[in-house]
Order: sequence, then structure tokens, then C-alpha cells
Amino acid sequence: MDKRLPIGLWLVALLQWMAPMIGPPALLVDVPLALWIAIAVIFGLVAINLLRRRFWSHTATVFLQGLSIVVHLLVLISQVATMSEAGPVVDYAMLTTFTASMLVSAAILYYVDLPVVQAAMQ
Repeated sequence: MDKRLPIGLWLVALLQWMAPMIGPPALLVDVPLALWIAIAVIFGLVAINLLRRRFWSHTATVFLQGLSIVVHLLVLISQVATMSEAGPVVDYAMLTTFTASMLVSAAILYYVDLPVVQAAMQ
């Protein structure tokens, strides 16, 4: 068995925190510091354990990225378009950033479910 991790798994471990964090700056500023710290701790633990080939970290990655897609989709559906007196107003910043976030999360999910990555986690 090859002891080296695929380079893509290194990238996922080090950069997976970015996908859920893609969003409009106005929305990200309102997040409390305690929540930022909790997010950093969770993603840090998952990243370290992905590099150590712990299978639970693979499951956690799938869960976190899947949850990110669901949450972004629900917020997007409920808040991207609002009604004003002039008619519907679309928040294009939210639409663009949330779509990008969901695409990055989907790419991570696709990659970590490849057979070569699952074999490396064994």
C-alpha cells in the first residue's frame, strides 16, 4: 500500500474550511467571534485527522460539506429575492457567493468519495 496521501487530500484538508465561509462580506461580519473560534477548532481537528488518515474525519468532511450545501441552499431560497415597492429585488452578491460556495463544497464531496481517496483513508 502506498503510504503517501494524494495531493488532493492535502488540499481538501488544508482548504475545506473555505467553502462554507464563502459569502457576502456583510453577512460574514455579523458572525460572533465565539462562532469563528468554534469553526476554526472544528475544521482544524478534521484537517489534522484527515492527514492522519482517520476514517471519521472523512465522514466529518462529507457531513460538514453536505451541511454547508443544505444551509446555503435554504438561505439562498429564502433570502435571495425580496419584494419592494418597485418590485422584486435580487441580492446578486448573495446569489453569486452562495452558488460558488455550493460548487466548491460539491467538488470536495466528489473528490473525497473517489475510490483512490477512500482507499488512502483505509
